[in-house]
Amino acid sequence: MKMFITAAKWICALFLTAAWMNAAYAAEINPYIDPDSYSADNAVFEIGACKITVLRTYFWRDWMPIVSDPGPDRGSPLHAKVQLNLDNSSGGSNKLTFRGVILDRKGQSYPATFHVLPNFRVLPETIDNPESWRSLDDEARKAVIEQYNVFWNGELKPGEVRRVDLLAADGPYLPVESGAGVEITLTDQKGGSVVVKTPNTLIKQTY
Repeated sequence: MKMFITAAKWICALFLTAAWMNAAYAAEINPYIDPDSYSADNAVFEIGACKITVLRTYFWRDWMPIVSDPGPDRGSPLHAKVQLNLDNSSGGSNKLTFRGVILDRKGQSYPATFHVLPNFRVLPETIDNPESWRSLDDEARKAVIEQYNVFWNGELKPGEVRRVDLLAADGPYLPVESGAGVEITLTDQKGGSVVVKTPNTLIKQTY
């Protein structure tokens, strides 16, 4: 009986570990990403006074032991990450909305739900350090996150330069080592829009 309980505990621990790692991938905490496999052509797009540069893109599919919504090949839907630099240094206040689609190497488009990842790099050094952060209670931390727009809501301040990471985890089941790109349509508060296209990048595989 004792051996059965011990085995059950090990199985439970393995299950929780696998579930945590799978969730980590969805949040883009991915230790297997090789920086050299990122792709970017540094093309600059403009919407009003804001200049938008594609810094890097990355695509991967996951074959962890526990995969949410696996495809016919038992791998995860395509994950796509795009990092943009928004240079509003010569512009006034603005607010952008966006929608994105994934493109395969033949130009076929697939819907995907892109979310903005939090960016704590926007915090000043006086706050963005372990000692200062530990000194804040939950309400103070919430106020700081809102003040500095850590979870970017599309607003750009006059003269602001910001890096934005977009992540989608519900892309198509494209083959590993095939190519993919992202097409993002950004619209400003005046109704102007621009289509930002990322370079074609190989899809990687993670376990």
